[in-house]
Amino acid sequence: MKLAPLLLVAAQCAATVAFGAVPLTLADAQAKAMAANPQVRAARLEALAAAQRTAEAKGRHFGELALVGDYSHFESPRLVRPMSIELFKDPAGGFAQLPWGATQTHVGVAFHVPLLAAGALKEGDRIARLSQAAAEDSAHFSRDEVRTKVRAAYRNALLAHHALAAGQVYREALARDEADVRLRVKVGSLPTVDAAKVTFALRGAEAQVADLAAEERTAQAFLAAFMGVELPAEGWALTDVTEEPVLPPGHVGTVEEALARRSDLSAVRQLTLVAERKKALARDAFGPRVALEGSWLRNDSPSIDHALDSHEVSVTLKLPVFAGFTRSHALEEAKVNLEIAREHERAKQIEVSTQVVDAEGRVKAARAQLAAGQAQRALGADVARVEHLKLEQGTGRMDDYLLARAQEMQGETSYWQGLYALQNAVDYLDFVSARGGHHE
Repeated sequence: MKLAPLLLVAAQCAATVAFGAVPLTLADAQAKAMAANPQVRAARLEALAAAQRTAEAKGRHFGELALVGDYSHFESPRLVRPMSIELFKDPAGGFAQLPWGATQTHVGVAFHVPLLAAGALKEGDRIARLSQAAAEDSAHFSRDEVRTKVRAAYRNALLAHHALAAGQVYREALARDEADVRLRVKVGSLPTVDAAKVTFALRGAEAQVADLAAEERTAQAFLAAFMGVELPAEGWALTDVTEEPVLPPGHVGTVEEALARRSDLSAVRQLTLVAERKKALARDAFGPRVALEGSWLRNDSPSIDHALDSHEVSVTLKLPVFAGFTRSHALEEAKVNLEIAREHERAKQIEVSTQVVDAEGRVKAARAQLAAGQAQRALGADVARVEHLKLEQGTGRMDDYLLARAQEMQGETSYWQGLYALQNAVDYLDFVSARGGHHE
């Protein structure tokens, strides 16, 4: 029996791609996700909407100008324009000469400029700006979160590909072993039961390859979902990421650093400030409102010779006295909402701190996992080689050889699991610490 080193053949097999598969690098996957992932797109649009609300809040300072008009028909003639001294300047005038009409039209413009709005303008501006900042921070966090998930999904798909490659090599090796064993059984150098054992192992390997192929397809489907695109019919040809990430000296994700940099925590803090401004707005609602108002109208009726113009300008003062205690209840609600926002901020701080501790533990555990995988990979290849030699020399047992073959495949898979686990752990540490670096 010819024994090819499994790790070498598996690496060669992993480098081959299915015919028609679409090439996809890790950088390409990230770029596609930033452009098409629904979570990223929605967060970006929410930030744009918040910017428009900020502009809307600023526009309220300029007041309103509107075209107005009405057409009316009364049961009896009424004054076409408001009563004023100007209507009595005609010596021959009198009430009978006033502009009466049962059918009237009034068209013109009206304006309203708030001068003092009980905090609605000032606090409205602040609330809009803070809400926009929170939306922008949330959009930034969504991009980082999706980028990290895409990188992990890409490596998971690579791991499934390597596991499938190792399984295929294992199956092909058993197929060659089965043919060789049957020949040796015929010449009487091996018992029949050994051939049956190889055949049984081969059938198990075939079932395992089918499962691994399904797992690879599922892993690529998850990658497509994170990217926000459709999975190609022939799948993707992924580019392997083999470098072991090395953190620079002192690169440790501290809790203080994460609390200062995390954009999702910044968004929650902005929302706490929004709650504070809403409380101030509810308190200011007890204050007066002052506005500059006015209009210009052209008043006309079929019963008068020509249209009459009228205009007015006024400064209005409104001092709220009683509104069913609605303002009092609104103020109490704002106070409660502020306490809720502060609790959410505290909960987010605890979450961030926990994530940093978890990320540091993941890196340490992944380094140990990779070291174990490297040792298992080397040991599996050596044991399989030794058991094969023993079997060739007639001193080995078929059970030991088949077990060594299976352990060789497991060692190959364990190596890639350890490598990608470390890469993902370092990415996660960068993410929760808000460092922004991604190690290949």
